[in-house]
Amino acid sequence: MKVNDLVEQVQSYSQDADIRMIVDAYLYSAQAHDGQTRKSGEAYLTHPLAVAFILAEMLMDVDTIATGLLHDTMEDCMTTHHDLKERFGEDVADLVDGVTKIGKLQFRSKEEAQAENFRKMVLAMSKDIRVVLVKLADRLHNMRTMQHMKPDRQKAISQETMEIYAPIANRLGLSRLKSELEDLCFRYLEPTQYKALTEDMEKLAPDHQEYIVEFTNRLQNQLIEQCPQVDIYGRVKHLVSIQRKMVTQSLSFEQVHDLLAFRVIVENIGECYAVLGLIHGLYPHHPNKLKDYIAQPKSNGYQSLHTVILPEGRQIEVQIRTRQMHRVAELGIAAHWRYKEGHLALSSEDIQKIAKLRALFEAARDVTDPTEFLETVKVDLFSMEIFVFTPNGDVKILPKGATALDFAYTIHTDIGNQCIGAKIDGRMVSIKHELKNGDRVEILTSSSQRPSRDWIKIAKTGRALSKIRRMIREEERLQGVVLGQEMLEKELGKHSLSFSKLVRDGTIKEATRHFGHRKPEQLYLAIASGTSVLGKVVRFIAPETETKSSTFSNFINRFRSRSTSPVLINGHEDVMTSFARCCNPLPGENIAGFITRGRGISIHRSDCSQLLSSDPDCRINVQWHNGAQGQHTSELEIICNNKMGMLAELGAACKTHSINITRMEATTLTDNKARLSLEISVQDISQLKRLTRTIRQISGVLRIDRVYNR
Repeated sequence: MKVNDLVEQVQSYSQDADIRMIVDAYLYSAQAHDGQTRKSGEAYLTHPLAVAFILAEMLMDVDTIATGLLHDTMEDCMTTHHDLKERFGEDVADLVDGVTKIGKLQFRSKEEAQAENFRKMVLAMSKDIRVVLVKLADRLHNMRTMQHMKPDRQKAISQETMEIYAPIANRLGLSRLKSELEDLCFRYLEPTQYKALTEDMEKLAPDHQEYIVEFTNRLQNQLIEQCPQVDIYGRVKHLVSIQRKMVTQSLSFEQVHDLLAFRVIVENIGECYAVLGLIHGLYPHHPNKLKDYIAQPKSNGYQSLHTVILPEGRQIEVQIRTRQMHRVAELGIAAHWRYKEGHLALSSEDIQKIAKLRALFEAARDVTDPTEFLETVKVDLFSMEIFVFTPNGDVKILPKGATALDFAYTIHTDIGNQCIGAKIDGRMVSIKHELKNGDRVEILTSSSQRPSRDWIKIAKTGRALSKIRRMIREEERLQGVVLGQEMLEKELGKHSLSFSKLVRDGTIKEATRHFGHRKPEQLYLAIASGTSVLGKVVRFIAPETETKSSTFSNFINRFRSRSTSPVLINGHEDVMTSFARCCNPLPGENIAGFITRGRGISIHRSDCSQLLSSDPDCRINVQWHNGAQGQHTSELEIICNNKMGMLAELGAACKTHSINITRMEATTLTDNKARLSLEISVQDISQLKRLTRTIRQISGVLRIDRVYNR
């Protein structure tokens, strides 16, 4: 391919295009990449030229095509934003910067790098959607030329493409690009199935081509009297769509009958419905497979009538659409664009409205954790769609499986946060109720309602998930601020210091700055989370308390009663705590705390799955109080032979170790076995381990496990 081919392609749809910019970008790219080669040994320039040509096939403007030629210059050639701005203007410089990968930042894992790179792309995309179009063209050419890479890289890039880039292409309405990306991914992700399916399709290729020509001519003659300007195109379906049908419906290749599809292009919507009626009159059809995407367009703007007919025992999908609908289906978002001298004539706000990707952009801004962002937007990119209605009759498009809670967040964030349920066609339902096509939904709210972590399991849309997580983080941050302030105020009170007075005279502000915070609330949160040690803060505020405590406080402490809490928070024993039931920690086990609403610090085992999935900002360092004593509940499950005297032996073992049994349940199993559940009171993990060793030695005991999550 040569630059002349690119120029001819651009001039085929925009005769007044600014060709000088394209040629200048080509020459700049050639100089920047001089001496560089691809894995195949070809000159590196072949890649940006191919990317630019793909963009020209998509009928892109000259700024976007120039970006395609220049997209690797900032990453690989030390070109700066200023260099590109001076030569090609700010738009092109910003587009190239938006496409450039994050190469200078450090990440904890490859997954995080991928997620943050994607987030940067979406943020740039929210300013100018053309960024992602260049990225898609770049990825398509890389996929086309991946045969020179190692197999593990082929698979990794294909997986990323299938999970991120193909769904984005679909959301933008770029059906041809999306289908080619998916077929290329299929080749590398499932090479055995790809080879088998390709061979099967090649065997049928002569028959398919012959039938496509024959049926196209026949249908053209049958419709031309009603629609003189009708155009008909036949094609073989894409490999991935065939493979998905085989997998989801557990079919062999021989059982898949709808391998061919035809498109009927007419002049107006009236002719679409007229042609549908004619075709149904001429051929048997599946009544349950009629889909009207004209009345209810997809969220990417796609419109067509879909039906499945059965001529001569074959099964054929027919899509009926107008020429403008066909243009949108082929070009996606770019079908709406207008150009002036080859440059885009729409504002970025107009492009955003056309793209219908505002929820994706909001998620990129609201979610700071890159891997959480990637998880959030995948929900939106992969989902099938349903159409539901507000009480006023407005249509809301949601992913299949969406709940009443998701619907509430499409109305407004505050409505979602205060949602307590819904009415669907007048019937009361809970927030977790799954919506169906055509539901009319009225949201019920309460000013006292607040999101909880359980809502994350209920929400199905990226918007709802990001808003819920954001609200929960803010709630937990506020709880941490209150707890930290209470801890500081109480500790200062022990030294006869007035917290309110210290606030008024600026001492608290001075301490805030000293410990590296801008606001007192940040200091309180740091105290609650353990980032700032409470004792150090108190000693900074009142240095004399350290010497006083060595004489006076030590004398008084001899007369203080022992702490009833066995846990120390930042070295302090007078903080409200509760023990998490999900893991039932025992003294001697590694523990961590979590700031809760109304229960102080919840104490977990440090390896507790529920703790590890919680917000890290609300975790706090804690430790067991060496001097504290008390009993802690634990539960054991024992599988044993169902023999006489087993209960007595278990009771004797507990008595030997001075352990009290608070509850016992026995269940008879098959094969003359039994399950015993013992709830016991122990002092620490060592006492529990000694008991389990003793029980394992009892004849007939087959297994003993500690039980959690009861």
